[in-house]
Amino acid sequence: MHLIPADAGVRAMLNRVRPGEVVRIEGFLVDASRPDGWHWNSSLTREDTGNGACELVYVESLTIQR
Repeated sequence: MHLIPADAGVRAMLNRVRPGEVVRIEGFLVDASRPDGWHWNSSLTREDTGNGACELVYVESLTIQR
């Protein structure tokens, strides 16, 4: 998964996450593009592998489970 934080607060929470912690993420799968033609499409299945198999998530909220 590749994560795009919705705002500075979400970015700060993402930076606090440590290996082994369980997190709850709320957001959306998204595709990304730029005016120069570059684009990145999110995978929509769990069965794919290799190039193009990554999920791109716009993260609206994140909680670290205790």
